[in-house]
Amino acid sequence: MMRDDGPHGARRDRKGHGEAIARFSLITALVAFPAVVVAAQPPSPRQDQPDAAAIDRGRELLATQCGFCHGTNARGGSSGPDLTRSALVQEDEGGKQLGEFLRVGRPDRGMPKFDQLADAQMSDLAAFLHDTIRLVARRNLYKILDILVGDAKAGEAMFNGAGRCATCHSLTGDFKGIGAKYTPEVLQGRIVMPRGRAGPPAGPPRPPYTESTAVKATVTPPSGPSFTGAIVRLTDFDVILYDQSTGQMRSWLRNGDVPRVVVSDPLQAHLDMLSKWTDADMHNMTAYLASLK
Repeated sequence: MMRDDGPHGARRDRKGHGEAIARFSLITALVAFPAVVVAAQPPSPRQDQPDAAAIDRGRELLATQCGFCHGTNARGGSSGPDLTRSALVQEDEGGKQLGEFLRVGRPDRGMPKFDQLADAQMSDLAAFLHDTIRLVARRNLYKILDILVGDAKAGEAMFNGAGRCATCHSLTGDFKGIGAKYTPEVLQGRIVMPRGRAGPPAGPPRPPYTESTAVKATVTPPSGPSFTGAIVRLTDFDVILYDQSTGQMRSWLRNGDVPRVVVSDPLQAHLDMLSKWTDADMHNMTAYLASLK
């Protein structure tokens, strides 16, 4: 077949090329247009966002109607369990199952019925409980409130008296300005859980035997000098200690009481106090330590 390279053929080529470009541009515009329309639409509100107003109403309702048994935060009280662990609460949908239960109660177990509550109140109560469960599951969202509720003067008396804190700590030494170094939440936590510190921002946590508060032991062999170090492992068959000054470990095989091993805990005083602290003592001590700026 012969090709027409004359002026008429060139015009036909140019015309066909122009039509192809036009068709391509139209298809591109049609494909892109829905995306532009979708992007221009305002984002729809998330359906799972908690209702702050309903949560606040539910919190007040729980404090007045349920707090005497389950505590004002629903985490358990004098006679009622922790509601955040309740299967009924966790499986509730908008207060439906919770409302059905509350209207009949469990009189045989000391749980009165709350048939005077309206459906809206049941929904508010469920909103607060569900939000509390959400915060418990995602601890980074949990906000600790009302930490400084104790009597600082009573805390000072406890520090220098029954608590025997002054026998190990000094207000001019390790406790100087401690209230400015740590938040009240941290201070309160370290009173009952003094062992263990946050590790580096990245990487694995530090082994507990590298901490200054690590439990230590002194090993005395039948011959030779004694050695004291942080306990890495202690069994009936062997003992491994860590020398915090050199970063090296030493180990011994054990046969009964040979070698002699004596354990010492620098935090033994804290352990002895665990069974003695009352809520009032804890609040008072926290208030006192937070005042030491």
